[in-house]
Order: sequence, then structure tokens, then C-alpha cells
Amino acid sequence: MSQIILKATKREPGYKIARELRNNGSVPCVYYAKNQDPIHFSIATLDLRPVVYTAEAKMVSLVVDNGAGKNAIVKDIMFDPITDKILHIDFLGVAAGEKLNVEIPLHLVGSSIGVREGGVIDHVLHKAHCVVDPTKMPEHIDVDISNLGVNSSIHLKDISVPGVEFTDRPDAVIVACHAPKTGADVADLTQGEVKLVGED
Repeated sequence: MSQIILKATKREPGYKIARELRNNGSVPCVYYAKNQDPIHFSIATLDLRPVVYTAEAKMVSLVVDNGAGKNAIVKDIMFDPITDKILHIDFLGVAAGEKLNVEIPLHLVGSSIGVREGGVIDHVLHKAHCVVDPTKMPEHIDVDISNLGVNSSIHLKDISVPGVEFTDRPDAVIVACHAPKTGADVADLTQGEVKLVGED
């Protein structure tokens, strides 16, 4: 997977400092790693866009005050509930061979047989919880729907990715192809609605 380099500036913890950083176009962040003290730093808001506003799982290299890069993944993002502005990000340090619980996006690929027959695709599961070595983590997992027919579905147990262990229920539905509504279905629905109105 691709890695994004983020340049960071070390900071002192505290609400007042965090507020000043936000007012000046930066986001307060914290780096956590096993057997290490947390590191408090800030990153320019614009530099975080490729990490925050993406449908891909990303590995980052944090370069704090021009020091050695620290491999990490995003652990948690806090947004302002009104403005949706990024308020805070926690990063989790990773090492080769260390497996973590992460979420990986599921992308649908291919042209479904069911759609060509008039069916409708319903993408149910957009991300899968997995145990994986983050240094070998795919940015996303492709789910081939080419052979998905009408009234059929693909479950998590139907796909396999080397090095990735799914922790969601094996029978979780990723995608289904539903039969289109017929004229009779629409008529029945309309009649039912009329009947309900008449009963009020």
C-alpha cells in the first residue's frame, strides 16, 4: 500500500494550546505506540486531507520536527459536530510483524449478471473489520460481482485475501442483487396505500 509522509511539529498538551493551533490552521494530534510515551504534535489541516477525506486505508510516516519517520495508522478522528472541522487525530504506531485490528474498505468491481437481467445492486457492507499486519495492509479489498445473479448475494466468507483475517461474522452480506419490482408489485403497493387511507 502507498504511504503518506506527514510533517509535524511537536507541541505541549493542553486545551488552550490546542485551540490556538486550530485557530492557526493546524490540528492537534497524539501518537501512541506500545511501550512508548505519547507524543503530542500538530499537523497543518490541509496536509491531513489525503488521510482523512479518503475511502482508502492509509499508512502514514510521521516526521516530527524533522526526526526519523514513525509508521502509523489513524486510530481516531474527532470532528466538530456543527462545522465538521477536524478537531483532533490520534495516530497508532505500528511495527513490521505486529498485527492490529483495522477497518478496510470493500470495493465492488465487475459488471453483475443480475444487473444485466434488470436486477438492482445493494452494497450492504462497505468496510470489513480485519486483523492484519498494517505494513502489508491493502488500501481496499476488491469484491468481484461479475457472477452475481438476481436474488443472490456475496458474503464475507466468500472472499479471501492473503494476510487478512476477517473478524466480522462470516455470513455478513457484502452485496446483494435484488429482483426489480414488477408492475404487479407496484399495483399491490398502491392499492395497499389507498386502502390504508380509506380506513383512517
